[in-house]
Amino acid sequence: MNAPAELIVEAHTDTSRAAVAVRDGRIVAVAADAVGVDALHGTWRGDSTSVLPQHGVLAPLFIDTHNHLALASRNVLGVPMHDVRTIDEILDRIRERAAHTPAGSWVITAADWHEMQLQERRFPTAIELDEAAPDHLVLVQRGGHNAVLNNAALAAAGVTATSGDVADGYVARADDGTPTGLLQDGALTAMQSMLPEVPQEDLIKGIEATSRTYRAAGVGVVRDPAVSVEEWGALQRARAENRLHVRAFSMIFSPSPLIAAAGSMDAYLDGLEAKGIHPDNGDDLLRLWGIKLVVDGGVEAAALREPYADRPDFTGTLLMTPDALTDALRACVTRGWPVGTHACGDVGVDAFLDAVQRNVDRGIQHEHGQVVMEHGALMDADQIARAIALDVHITAQEALRDGLIAPFVEAWGQQRASAMFPWRELLDAGASVSAGTDHPIGPLDPITGVLGMTTRRTTLGVLGAEHACTRDEALELYTRAGAALLGHDLTGTITVGAPADFAVYAVDLRHAPDEALAGAHPTLSVLAGEVLHHQEVSR
Repeated sequence: MNAPAELIVEAHTDTSRAAVAVRDGRIVAVAADAVGVDALHGTWRGDSTSVLPQHGVLAPLFIDTHNHLALASRNVLGVPMHDVRTIDEILDRIRERAAHTPAGSWVITAADWHEMQLQERRFPTAIELDEAAPDHLVLVQRGGHNAVLNNAALAAAGVTATSGDVADGYVARADDGTPTGLLQDGALTAMQSMLPEVPQEDLIKGIEATSRTYRAAGVGVVRDPAVSVEEWGALQRARAENRLHVRAFSMIFSPSPLIAAAGSMDAYLDGLEAKGIHPDNGDDLLRLWGIKLVVDGGVEAAALREPYADRPDFTGTLLMTPDALTDALRACVTRGWPVGTHACGDVGVDAFLDAVQRNVDRGIQHEHGQVVMEHGALMDADQIARAIALDVHITAQEALRDGLIAPFVEAWGQQRASAMFPWRELLDAGASVSAGTDHPIGPLDPITGVLGMTTRRTTLGVLGAEHACTRDEALELYTRAGAALLGHDLTGTITVGAPADFAVYAVDLRHAPDEALAGAHPTLSVLAGEVLHHQEVSR
């Protein structure tokens, strides 16, 4: 006779009834109709079984293969920015935070905003930040590639009228060479080492709150492509204290300045391994996935074949030389480190695929799923074919495009913005691809991502309808495909033997009309047997 289940979740609507039985964090029984549900109760229900009847439909939790959990957790600690609408609002919030922060220390904002949401449609300047916080160092983050510093912070970072430019970054300057405050990519990376270390307990509080928010959005598994050594330590402690409420696969953020500072990619990996950081460290709830490299920029600096629509003399920035990228990939592959490389623009995609090809030509062959392209936003048929031939997995994010569609159209033009993330072509060609949100750069809600993938509808209208995929395909890309990339018994399904990672929705995610699906969120989620009840989605 079977030992009783610890948990039975029964979901019903006017026309359906289903149930899942859970023991030791895994699914031990599934029923899909009334007769089966009654039989499941008869077999698996005991005196100690927790039974949770729910109105709705069962669905697997989403697997988000490109989601910045660590950055989103830091955003909880920074000056709130997601709903600012004017420069004055930003300055008021910085002024308020400064009033409660010791003079001479840092005021740092959250990164989940974009200047296009402001009436002024621009970044604040160093001078404006000086006026808001004259006695503090100020860092206004925006996404993962850009930030604005006040003059005190610029001086502390050694960024002056005569300091020169950074080879793999950008310093915005006035006509006389004076920095205006904006730093991009390598220029930003170069100053981040001077930022104060966040108390680990504060980071863990951010991780705990953010991972609960993820569960409320139906996200159960994330692959985080930008984790520092400091953040990895906080995640480990959060896991040990049962304060991490998603499964997290972390990637150590490794931009070229950090690799150069170590002397070589091998020396850089030596340094990580000396700290006890190795690929596959961890357990089923927290695991070190591998390394994150960055070959080009984002909206403002992705490397493109044709000039930017708003900057006709600019085609973006490559952040690694061909030799450096090839060697970094070689070191990771030969030493058993999985590696994901940010390649956004079509030239960035070429640079990445060329480096993979050079290693393969030299007899350095990676395992399936070991080498991943992060984004691949602009890919033509030849590039897709090359990625397939080289056994490169692609993690793509409709939410990134749709959440930043106005900036993309302004910078890249409507034609390229419409061509971003060609789901139909990727799937028809047989590419290895999965879906993510790129949160907090893109919106967290995977349902919004699914609707974007299937309709290509944006706030600027339908852009690139020919690249849409079906509802079933989109859901597979957000569940089974992510599970296939990450492995470790994940399935992205509600089946016997699978990890107990599922949710209950008021609507059927596969069959509800688009208008009913929009805004859907789980009323209950289960991950590894842990139950969370959700009344409404937090942001």
